[in-house]
Formats: sequence, structure tokens, C-alpha cells
Amino acid sequence: MMRKGWLAYLLVGVTTLAAFLFVEGARVGPLFNAIALSAPIAIVVAVRVYRPNQPAAWYLIALGQMLFVAGDVITYNYDRFFGGEPPFPSIGDALYLSVYPFLIAGILLLIRRRTPGGDRPSLIDSLIVAVGVGALSWVFLMAPYVRDESLTLLQKVVAMGYPIMDLLLVSAIVRLAVGAGRRGTSFYLISASILVLFVTDSIYAWIVLHGGYDNSTGLLEGGWGLFYLLLGAGALNVSMRYLEEPGTQREPLHPRRRLLLLAAASLVSPSVLVIQAFRGVSQPEEVVVIGACTITLFVLVLIRLSGVMVDISEYRRAERQLQETENKYRTLVEGMPAVVYIADFGEDGAWRYLSPQIETVLGFSREEWMSGATVWRNQIVPADRQLALNAELSLLQGERMRCEYRIIGGDGRLIWIREEAEALLDEHGQPTQLQGVMYDITDQKRAEERLLIALETEKEASGRLRALHEMQNSFLQAVSHDLRTPLTSILGGALTLERDTGDLPPEDVKDLLRRIGANARKLHRLLTNLLDLDRLSRGIIEPNRASVDVARLAAGILEEISFEGHPVELAPIGGVLANVDAGHVERIIENLVSNAVRYTPQGTPIWISIEATARGVTITVDDAGPGIPQELRETIFEPFRQGNEQVEHSPGVGIGLSLVAKFAELHGGWVRCEEHPEGGARFRVFLPNASGDRGESEPEGWSAGRDGRLDRTSVPDLDGTDGAEALTGVPGSS
Repeated sequence: MMRKGWLAYLLVGVTTLAAFLFVEGARVGPLFNAIALSAPIAIVVAVRVYRPNQPAAWYLIALGQMLFVAGDVITYNYDRFFGGEPPFPSIGDALYLSVYPFLIAGILLLIRRRTPGGDRPSLIDSLIVAVGVGALSWVFLMAPYVRDESLTLLQKVVAMGYPIMDLLLVSAIVRLAVGAGRRGTSFYLISASILVLFVTDSIYAWIVLHGGYDNSTGLLEGGWGLFYLLLGAGALNVSMRYLEEPGTQREPLHPRRRLLLLAAASLVSPSVLVIQAFRGVSQPEEVVVIGACTITLFVLVLIRLSGVMVDISEYRRAERQLQETENKYRTLVEGMPAVVYIADFGEDGAWRYLSPQIETVLGFSREEWMSGATVWRNQIVPADRQLALNAELSLLQGERMRCEYRIIGGDGRLIWIREEAEALLDEHGQPTQLQGVMYDITDQKRAEERLLIALETEKEASGRLRALHEMQNSFLQAVSHDLRTPLTSILGGALTLERDTGDLPPEDVKDLLRRIGANARKLHRLLTNLLDLDRLSRGIIEPNRASVDVARLAAGILEEISFEGHPVELAPIGGVLANVDAGHVERIIENLVSNAVRYTPQGTPIWISIEATARGVTITVDDAGPGIPQELRETIFEPFRQGNEQVEHSPGVGIGLSLVAKFAELHGGWVRCEEHPEGGARFRVFLPNASGDRGESEPEGWSAGRDGRLDRTSVPDLDGTDGAEALTGVPGSS
């Protein structure tokens, strides 16, 4: 509300003043006194509301206004207070003259706040104006009083005091006007009020000198009333706080206007002398004063010019140095492998400068990039656009802009940009432009991506190494267990037999010998598996094919295996011929049965079937155990791979099923693990009669590759089942 209060005050005041001047019956002293009194009240209210840092200046101006009101009240009501016409000088004159020192002091305090370090050029400019106007005032307003013999010395001093005080007040406001600092509405209102007072006082003094003043018209009261109202409105405007802010601008905004003003002020004094000479009314005292004013003006102008004139050679040398510096800077900037720019703030901010690298870095010409303020924003990848805009806005908060984002180049390629920028401030410390650099970091980002991929690969390799290390530890523990257990049994039986003095019954001796033989065969199988795995890995084993009765061979193997309480069925017992390596077939059957025994509970049935086909033989080992987990189906045939279930009584080495797969691969066949129709696990091995003769009999399953890993095949199953069916197989292999 207060921001528009000055305007409301001015409108109401001017309306009231117009009523005082032009409405019959309204021209009364109290109404005019109310108008005059409103100015100091407005000033005090403004100080309370806006709280300027220099309230003393405004209080001095308000006190001066109060003295003006007091002078009006005394002068226009003198007969009421003292019973007669006011003499000259009177108490009212003393009050009127005391107004000016307070007004001048308040304005000088504001000037001191605006230019704390002083402003000599502005001071000289105000003195030039004061001397020029002073010469004019002397000739037409003060000299007549000097020559008037009817006046006493006191009367002459008081009469001359009015134009002198007006002149000093105008000099102070000119000093405020030509100095540094912001100029808001309050500045112009207060300056206008002082000028109105000066003009009104000068007209009043001229009228008094040429016949006396008749205030029946009230027109001069209109000038004084306007002075009050403009001063009060200037105080009520919020920009009154700017009048005391230190200024940063040292050079005039309009030097030509100031030059014309100073030239006019300098010509006033000699012009008055010429006019008076033509009129033939020149007096000796006028010539002396005008001559002194002219000399003073000449000296002031010389002093002022000494501050603005420079040696042209120095100027040209400085210009050359500036040009050389600019060329060096431009060469440095345009040689950088980055885009250097200067641009205005905001969405509509224009690009002020772009280095030529815009073409090599972003693929745009400078004309294309500077054709619109939105080119940069539109080329940013949408996902990164808000990030870049927020980084630019951070400059308005006094921060440095640092941002990385992606942008679409002129040729359509994706470019990573790192942008760094700082704000350029105006004379008021407000950011108006940003100056920055855009670097192409695409290669760096690609290198970072490759480094991350390499790091992930290294992590994966480290994980595999750790897994291999753990697998090796498990393997060593299993091997040591499998070696130690039969060795302990063999050693214990041998020692018992060695120490026997014939006291052991024949049945016990036979049992010990059987145990020694069984454990020796376990050791033999373990060592054979390890040796076979090594030879298979080196590729030095080839199948020795011969016509073999696989069913009878399986029956013979089962007689040598310890089933640990598992019932085992074989069908058929004999009569299944195939062209295979008998030793390899023995190892296949032995490892499949041992795996079933190891990973099923005691008493679980195991079924073995041998089936001849036109192209070879299929060996199937089923059990009624827990089955094979789905996630292990693709890994149980890898060397040293075991399931999640730990078998404490017989941990196993983890190479049995891998040997089965490798022996099948040597024959050109395949191995497959699946779910038994009635639950449990099923392992099927197909061995062709001729190497590589898989034909249509190969199902979707697993066969060992040449590198020892297992390869997935996609051939229909013998019995029509799908290899992708869900399995719940054995936890692992022996």
C-alpha cells in the first residue's frame, strides 16, 4: 500500500492546492498551512516505514519544512500576534532564512553517503553552475539592494540572503544530481521541488524589487505549495532509500548533456555583462562581481578539463596496447581445444561470442548456433536437459557452473560435454551474462565405460578364481577323505591280520580280506578317475572299440560295487551287444551307480537298464531319490562341480559325472540328466556303434565339447520327451 502512497499523497495535495488557488472562499491561511505541514509529516512517516540508514538527513529536511510552516504562520498572521503589519526584517524572515541551512545540511548528508570517497569532478560541475547562476542572481536580484540607499545594512543583508540561500540550495541539489548513485522517482521529485522553490523565490524577489508583491492572486503560493507537495511525495516514494546508497558510477551517463549545461553556465556571466552594457545600466560593482565570476568560471573550467583531457599520444599508445592484448587473448581463446562463449542469461538470452571450435566440437557453424537462444537447449539430450538448465541457474546464486551432459551434434552424433562457466556482473553486482567453456569429453566417457567394463570383467574373473580356489579346497578335502577312509580300513585290516596268531575265526579273516579288497578297489577307482580325467583333458585317450555285451558287462561291474544298503535292479542281464570301448563303459556305469548311491538316502532303489538301438546302445540309471534341482542340470557334468547338498559320510570329489560326459563324447554320444517319471533322477547315456554316428537318436541333452565343456544339442528324444521339462535332480555328482 505504501508503494503507491506517494502518488495518492501527491494527487490529493495537488487537488487541495488547486482548490486553494481557484475555488472562491477556499483561499484561507489554515488550508495552505495544512498543505505545508503535510510535507514534514510525510517525511517523518516515510522514515518510520522505510527505515533508511541515514534518517538524520531526512529529519533535518523535515525540520527545515517545519520552520517554513512556522514562517508562513507568523508572516500571514502577524497582525493577530503582534497587532500590526510585519516590519522588514521580521521574525518571519528569520524563520524563512533558517529553513535553508537545514535543507542544505540534509542534502549534503545524502551526498556524503552516496559518494563516501568524494567526487571532485561533480563538485566542480556544481560550482560552475552555482557561479554562473550566481552572476545572474547578483545582477538582477542582489545588486539593486546594494545600491538602495534607503535600506539599512541589516535590511540589505536580509534581502540579499534569500537569493544567496536559494543559490546555495540549488548548488547542493545540482551536486546531488551530477554525482554518482542511483536515481529513482524520489530523486526526481525532490530535485523538482528544489527547482520549483528556486524559481518561485526568484520571481517573488523580482516582483518585490519592481513594485511590491500582491498576494491577492495567490499564484506564487501555488509554487510554494507545489514545493511542499513534491518534497513530501519524494520522501514517501520507496526509492528514497536509494538516495543514500553508495554509487559505483563515476562517469556521466549523458556527457553531451552535461557539457552543454556547463557551457551554458559558463556563458551566463559574460552574457550578463554584455547585456548590461547594451542596456547602458552597468554599474562598477556589477562589473567587478561579474569579472570575478568570469575568472572563477575560467579557473573551474580549466580544473575540470585537466581531469578529462589526456595526451593523444598516451591514448593512442594505450589503444595499441589494448588491441595487442585483445589479439593475444583472441589467439589464445581460439587456439583452445574447447568452445569458449559469452551469452546473456535467461531463455531468450543471446549468444554474444563463440570461438571457432564450435564447428569442430559440436558440428555447428557460429551463425547456426547464434541464430536463436534455444539452439543450445534444444540440442541437449532430453534426459540431461533439466540438469544443464539447473546448473546454469546456479550462477544466479553466486556459484560456479560445473556440469556434464550429452548433446546432439550437427552431424547427429552423440557428444559428451563438460561445461564450466562464471557469471559476469554489472555495475550493481547483478549477474547479466555468463562466460564459459565447453569441453568435448566423449573419448574420456568412452574410456570410463571401457574401464568399468574391464573392472566388472576383473570382478567376475576374481569371483571365478575364488570359486575355483574354493572348488580346489573342496576337491583336496574330498580326495584326502576318499584316500584316507579306504587306506585306514586297509591298514586296520592288514594290521589285524599281521598280528593274528591263529586266534581269529576263519569267517573274520575272510571278512577282513573282503574289506581290504573292497577298499583297495575304491582306491583303484579313485586313482583311475583322476588319471582318466587328466588324460581326457590332454586328449590322449581314444576309445578301443570292440563288440561288447554291455548288459553282461554291467552285471559284472555291479558285483564289485558297494551299494551301502541300496537295492539295485539290472535289466536285462545279458544279450545287449554294442561296438564300444568296454573299459569306458565300465567307468560310465560305475560312476553313474556310485553317484546314485552317494546322493540318495540308504535303502533308496536304483534301476539300471541297457537298451540296444540300430545305431548304438543306451544306458539308463534311475533312482527314487530327491531328484536333480533345475539350476544344476547344466553344471553337474563340469569337473569338480558338486551340488548344494553336502554328503558328510561320503563327500565325493566331483569328477564322476564329468568322466561320464567325456567318455560319452569320446564315443561320439551324449549324456542327459532328467526327472524319473515316478520321481527321483534319471541319467541316460547314448553310445553309438561308430564314432560321431548320433543320427536322429540324439535327444535334446548335453554332450562334451572338444574343450571339455558341455554343449547343448537340439535333437528329438528317443522316447519323445522334451528335454526342457522341469527337473528335480540329484544335488550333484561324485
